[in-house]
Amino acid sequence: MKRWLKNTLISVACLIPLGFVVGFSTNWSNKTTITSVGSSGVKPFVEELSKEYLKDHKSIDITVDAGGSGFGIDQVADGFTNIGNASKNPFDSVNDEKNELKQKWTDRNIKTYTVAWEAICLVYIPPKNSSITDDMLFSPDNNSSMLSVSPDTIKKLYQAFSGFSDDDYQNSYPTLGDFASSYIDPSIKTALSNTRMIPYVRTGGSLTSGTAASFYEYFRFQSFDSKTLSDRTQNAFKVGNYGSNWKLVQTDEANSRAWDMFSKSNTPGSVVYLSSGFIAQNEDLIRKNHYGIFGYKKDSTTPTYSYTVDNMQNSLYNWCRPLNLMTSLDNDEGQIAFIQDYLLNDDKTKEIWKTMGAAVLSEQQKNSMKLNDNYAISDYELMKSRSGDNAKVFGAIYA
Repeated sequence: MKRWLKNTLISVACLIPLGFVVGFSTNWSNKTTITSVGSSGVKPFVEELSKEYLKDHKSIDITVDAGGSGFGIDQVADGFTNIGNASKNPFDSVNDEKNELKQKWTDRNIKTYTVAWEAICLVYIPPKNSSITDDMLFSPDNNSSMLSVSPDTIKKLYQAFSGFSDDDYQNSYPTLGDFASSYIDPSIKTALSNTRMIPYVRTGGSLTSGTAASFYEYFRFQSFDSKTLSDRTQNAFKVGNYGSNWKLVQTDEANSRAWDMFSKSNTPGSVVYLSSGFIAQNEDLIRKNHYGIFGYKKDSTTPTYSYTVDNMQNSLYNWCRPLNLMTSLDNDEGQIAFIQDYLLNDDKTKEIWKTMGAAVLSEQQKNSMKLNDNYAISDYELMKSRSGDNAKVFGAIYA
């Protein structure tokens, strides 16, 4: 009897921890993990916004990783991630005849959601000059930007970043002085004119980099037609085939990688294009380093507009990039509700977008992603209801 009781107690003692293990395993296996990979520019937004979402959705985990816009497009097309992230319109990449993405896109019923917009900003390293104040360099709330882009200088800017000396430069090296604002005193203008511009460009151009695509392809400056640029200048931005008429520095596609090379060089005259989200999240570092940000002018007589995303999106420019999340409508693990209900339509997210340097979509832009008031329509199905250039947009139409 005693032996029987002893064996029984031992068996129960062994089963108790096993029960805990089984219970824990069952609990763990019931938790859904949503994976999100792609653009390094989209990554911090999804990470930050998911924190609040997960407080009310205890059964979900969200993991976010980078790799670039092109990587996000490939991974969602191959079914290796729940959400692919891209800071560009994926249409051209998906329809490139060199790959098989178009068939995968249609087979998996992939839908692109634009969840916010970012502006593209030009950051520069000024010459060493004691007369240059912080207000001239970093002025998001006033009109005192020392350097600015206008209809008179935008063509020069693109030629400078292409690496080719077309008609405007006549083989002369671009300088910061080419973009000097009219209010600065002569000594500062002389210093700027003596500082050669060193553009930082993305290897692979707009085919790989969402920031590069937004810097050139989506740009619609009043009174400027990109067709006035030479074919070689346009091609430089599209495929990254840059010229060598002056010094250019090529970087990886990620904003963080471009910034690392730019800031480590710390060379006066260096100019790099970055997203407004990256600027907002690194504002203290930019101020500490005494770097400047270009302003934007409508014409030679109007004040300089600051670089904020609202100014860029709602007034003179379309120098913006979409924050796109792509997912299969056939394999929903909870990511569609996360995107549609929370990222796009929850009031709690609006302030977070603004704080992080992005702009929320207008109702018109949200509606452009619907068909018969339904968001869950694949890219190619939605494209059939659009016309003209709008049919070549996966995600929200810029309007």
